[in-house]
Amino acid sequence: MPCNDYGGLIARWKVDLIRARARRFFFREDEIPDLEQIIVMELLGADYRPDVAGGASEATFVVAVIDRQLRQIKRHRARERRRANFEARSLDGDPSAFEEAAARSAGANDPALRLDMAQAMLGFTPAERAICEALSQGHSQAAIAHATGRSKAAICNEVRKLREKFRWWGLDEYMSE
Repeated sequence: MPCNDYGGLIARWKVDLIRARARRFFFREDEIPDLEQIIVMELLGADYRPDVAGGASEATFVVAVIDRQLRQIKRHRARERRRANFEARSLDGDPSAFEEAAARSAGANDPALRLDMAQAMLGFTPAERAICEALSQGHSQAAIAHATGRSKAAICNEVRKLREKFRWWGLDEYMSE
C-alpha cells in the first residue's frame, strides 16, 4: 500500500509509528492513510519540550499524541454509530408511528389534533422525529442526549427548534413544558 509522502515535514519514523499504532487500535488498512494525515497535522502542531516532559523521550511524547488522537477518533465513531442507531429507531418510514406519537402527546385525544401533529411531524428530519418520539415516551432530554451521544445542550437546542415548528403549526398550546 503506498504511503503518504510528507516531503520532509515530519520524520519517517513518526509516520511509521502512526501506522503501527493505528493497526494496534484495530483500524482497517484502508483507513490508515487518512488517519496519518489527521495525526501528522496534530504532531506538527504539538510541541515536544524535553525540559517540561519530565524525562519522557520524544518517542513517548509522540506515542501519547498519536494514541490520544486515535482514541478520540474511535470515540467519535462510536458516538456517531449510537446516534445513527437511535435515529434508525425513529419514526422514519412508518406513517402509523407518526399518528402513535401524536396520540401520545399531551391533549391528543382529538382526531383533528392528531392529524395536525402527524402532518407537522412529516416535515421533520429523522433526528427530530426521533427526539419527538423519545419525548412522547417520557424520556428526559438528558436521557436522549446520552442515547444519541450528543450533548444535553444540543438536545435542548433541538427541542427549542421543535417547539418553534409546532408553534408555527399552531400546536404550541398542546406542548408540555
